[in-house]
Amino acid sequence: MAAELFAEGALDFSETREEVLRARHLPGRFYTSQEIFDLEIERIFMKDWLCVGRVEQYENPGDYRAFRIAGEPVLICRARDGSLNAFANVCAHRGVEIIQGNGNAEQFVCPYHAWTYGIDGRLKTAPHNREVQGFDWKKCGLPKLQLDSWAGYLFINFDPSAASLREFLTPERIEACAFLRAEDTRVASEFTLEVPCNWKFVPENVADMYHVAVVHGDSFGKDFKLSDFNWELDERGYYAEYRCMTHSPGGAWLFGKAMPWLEGAPELFAWTAFSPPNLTQFARPDTLQNLIAYPLAPDRTLVTVMTQYPAEWFDEPGFSERVQINEDFLKLILAEDNGMLRSLQNGVGSRHFRPGPTMGPEKGIHHLLNNYLDRMFGEGSTQTT
Repeated sequence: MAAELFAEGALDFSETREEVLRARHLPGRFYTSQEIFDLEIERIFMKDWLCVGRVEQYENPGDYRAFRIAGEPVLICRARDGSLNAFANVCAHRGVEIIQGNGNAEQFVCPYHAWTYGIDGRLKTAPHNREVQGFDWKKCGLPKLQLDSWAGYLFINFDPSAASLREFLTPERIEACAFLRAEDTRVASEFTLEVPCNWKFVPENVADMYHVAVVHGDSFGKDFKLSDFNWELDERGYYAEYRCMTHSPGGAWLFGKAMPWLEGAPELFAWTAFSPPNLTQFARPDTLQNLIAYPLAPDRTLVTVMTQYPAEWFDEPGFSERVQINEDFLKLILAEDNGMLRSLQNGVGSRHFRPGPTMGPEKGIHHLLNNYLDRMFGEGSTQTT
């Protein structure tokens, strides 16, 4: 397929394969080409485990969320037996999405012809079905997708033959992140925004420690020191502990204390981890935050931002107001990034763009780019054909 897509000549990325201080960033076409974007959907997003939220967002039977990932309609729902399932949100009749948004339902009724499904995905009724001949109605439920969880995070996989989630995340990253006890937190804030850039720029940007003091110097990057940042690169992602202000105005600890399992953490304690292709975690002493990126088009990405706190904090006085302060500050930080990402997307499409060198602080980006190339074109490959 790649040979057909790039029939006019191989796209060379051999310079990106060099050691970090000898390497160059990817050619601009990787961020602008519809052909490459389509290939990424097939080879990455239809094959890898994708983070889609949190277990506690589906507490009761009938709780559901419907959304799209790379154009694929997805439905997640809690069944009456307590199981959590993921389905292709596609009616078995004409393919219409049977439900939109999120909420709680007793059943799902297709808005086109009223085919009705249980919250377990099974077809219950179809008007005029007795008139149809030679059709097996028992095999007419919603197609099921692989679903699994880790530390309270939900993941789906479109590939029925994919390796397990635990294998995909790697034992190193699972062990490294265990101290965060994400399974003992709950989502208190969630919002989405559309970012005007290629999906790869989102994880690259949050792995870019080179820009923090420049772009975020007036928000949270004032006391950030590159010398404090030490990368731990695992098979495909990374994790790192470093020193940085909280994601709150003035670096405040909004709740005046750390999470119980992070008591004694330094005032400027910070942690980040990336689980490819679309989940980045950030931790501060009093918050756990996540960015989940979904590709929309070569130059558009949907980003979901979630902030989590220990469950016992939710009943404290002023909790909601403090959560809102944190959310507003996060939106300010993201607005600072979005201006750069819009310009970055435009710049790599310029006829004058030539990939520049990867700098020492871009070690994490270099690691992500090379693992991306392995996934797309084969380990150690240097061109697209």
